[in-house]
Amino acid sequence: MSSKLNSRGIRVYCLLGDGEIQEGQVWEAAMTASHYKLDNLCVIVDNNNLQIDGAVDKVMSPYPIDSKFKAFGFHVINIDGHNIEEIIKAFDTAKTIKGKPTAIIAKTIKGKGVSFMENQVAWHGKAPNEEEYHNAIKELKKKGM
Repeated sequence: MSSKLNSRGIRVYCLLGDGEIQEGQVWEAAMTASHYKLDNLCVIVDNNNLQIDGAVDKVMSPYPIDSKFKAFGFHVINIDGHNIEEIIKAFDTAKTIKGKPTAIIAKTIKGKGVSFMENQVAWHGKAPNEEEYHNAIKELKKKGM
């Protein structure tokens, strides 16, 4: 808000998880951003439907995420969070939006490309051991990732 009020031209990027947006302070901040027309704010929601307690839609569903951000006055862009061209295009578009903040809803897959990690909630809060790390890297290299 300071950058906007002082005309500094600084853009602010905020990364949120889909489980994190269950928190009330996120929506209070969203209301504030919309109220003050913070078009220098770009929120990115990592929408992988997993949080530490399980599937987001089973714990406390935030869906439909895009409709909620629209209702709070955001310009919303839905993308495939694994597609670099869509990511770049979304950030470029966000820079052109005037008079309101932007929310990029990035649909992703937790652990994408690693067979034993993909869509597994257990990997939300732990790091791979040495062997798992090497196996993961081997799989990703095989897939050209």
